[in-house]
Amino acid sequence: MFLSEPAMPMSSGDDIASSADEDDFICNTSETLFAAIEKCLDNGLGSCLVVEGKRLVGRISLDDIARAVHGGALLKPGLDHFMATFADRRRNDVSREKDVLRPIVDDYGHLLGVSIERSDEFVQVARPDMSHLEFRAVLDAFLSSWISSKGPYVERFEDEFRAFVGSAHGVAVTNGTVALHLALVALGIGPGHEVIVPDLTFAATINAVLYCGATPVIVDVDPVTWCMSLATVKAACTSRTKAIIPVHLYGRPAEIGPIVQCARERGIFVIEDCAEAHGARYEGRPVGQFGDIGCFSFYANKIVTTGEGGMCLTSDPAIAKSLRVLRDHGMTPSRSYWHERVGFNYRITNLQAAIGQAQLWRIESILARNSTIARLYEVAMRDIPGVRFPPQMDSKSMPVVWLTCVQVPEAARNEILSRALEARLEMRPFFHTLSSLPLYEKYARDYQHSARLAATGICLPTQRGVDHQVVDRVAAVFRAVLA
Repeated sequence: MFLSEPAMPMSSGDDIASSADEDDFICNTSETLFAAIEKCLDNGLGSCLVVEGKRLVGRISLDDIARAVHGGALLKPGLDHFMATFADRRRNDVSREKDVLRPIVDDYGHLLGVSIERSDEFVQVARPDMSHLEFRAVLDAFLSSWISSKGPYVERFEDEFRAFVGSAHGVAVTNGTVALHLALVALGIGPGHEVIVPDLTFAATINAVLYCGATPVIVDVDPVTWCMSLATVKAACTSRTKAIIPVHLYGRPAEIGPIVQCARERGIFVIEDCAEAHGARYEGRPVGQFGDIGCFSFYANKIVTTGEGGMCLTSDPAIAKSLRVLRDHGMTPSRSYWHERVGFNYRITNLQAAIGQAQLWRIESILARNSTIARLYEVAMRDIPGVRFPPQMDSKSMPVVWLTCVQVPEAARNEILSRALEARLEMRPFFHTLSSLPLYEKYARDYQHSARLAATGICLPTQRGVDHQVVDRVAAVFRAVLA
């Protein structure tokens, strides 16, 4: 993300993040491929300019390096050898106008500075943010030969993430959907039981209930929090209600304290779906530690990612033990290949956990970056009629930015999304409501708040490549349609 003062001389209108040092954009031919990889990762562009002394001789990208590694480049890892032997000269033409990273040179070919030009770049709504920390961790895990579900990074990731949220136990699993399913099974949810879920959520929430043979009960969401509320939960509870799954949607905490208290009084389990809310808080406490089990996703577009992955958190040792047994085929830990329960192969790999642990070291900076991007959008779009940013939450709730969200008039939304793609900008509509999907219609009623949000919501690009230039491009699309 390039949002602050330039670290090198730059052309007018460009922005460079304070986290990016000038050296991150430049490799010398005396350096190694490993140094080039780490710089291409850390600068967020996936490429560097290559100099010999002060003279600009080419550019290098992660794609170039990947191809060269397949050709044996690491056997002679010097960048000078790489540039001379493996790089396609046409791909390393330093004057390519479509590159985001552009050199500023003098008449002698000496590099004076860099320019970041995103006016025509295709910008995805979300991208994994990888640095040299993740690269070193996954390389360490690979070289250890522990590449499956055994290995030290799994336990480290579980321990550090559960400590981040404030739970006693962490059980890492294959993905976020698996986390929800495992939680329901561990709590004994099955046929004859009802589970309350919100209408506005990703389908994984309700699918996990159906995996267990239980009956989902869909409730409307609150127009301010965008999540289920205490009132909707109370109205939906019956003698068959066995569990509630509040979803902290788009980083916004549900009314989780009162919901949990209500559930406790009725002997109902609470499973928090925190897939989109790493670091969000309610009454000063991180979400994920309120319910019986907190479930997180580490999919590639999430705040913390392992590519695919998830985790169940709990402070109950008996539940934690059950989760671990069920995750590993139902095997008794003290007796190899002895199965006393029907379990699942829901284990995360050591390679994934290595990435996750390194991501967790950087979570505060990632959250701060996303928050900064959201503020940039608010400033750039505050004068555009019809654009509404998320409602302010009460003092009990501290949301985080997963993706920057806005609402627009329903009649204009599809045109905005279409024009955004024409402008090489990826935006996403909000999730379809569960009640609108034929697959779940037998569990649904008319839910006006969730339907309104689903019809008017747009998720804006929120990732490291978003700077003032991208924000202005996004605002121009909205302004062209709405103003």
